[in-house]
Amino acid sequence: MSAIEDRYAGRPFLRLLECLALDAIGALDDEQRAALEEMAPKLGESLNFDGTWQQIVAAQMNWGEGIEEAIREVWDRNRETAKEQGIELTTDEFAMLFADANSAEGEA
Repeated sequence: MSAIEDRYAGRPFLRLLECLALDAIGALDDEQRAALEEMAPKLGESLNFDGTWQQIVAAQMNWGEGIEEAIREVWDRNRETAKEQGIELTTDEFAMLFADANSAEGEA
């Protein structure tokens, strides 16, 4: 099993959190966005919530409106902090850090 497979084993929602972060900072690729938009109805049905995939993920986390702006602010702060330390924080690294910080072990 690869490191990526290990990361998501038993935690499928973790990838959705990462995608939400990537979407909020404008870094979600078109192919992934299309796949998420296509799966939104089934995801919403399984979680008993009607909305876009972003709304479904936010609702599962009990986040209200404005979460996208809050994620962008965290991205800007973290990117600046990393830059001050001589580190380049990639969008994928940020998304993983964001998802990890917002999920309890075993819950996502």
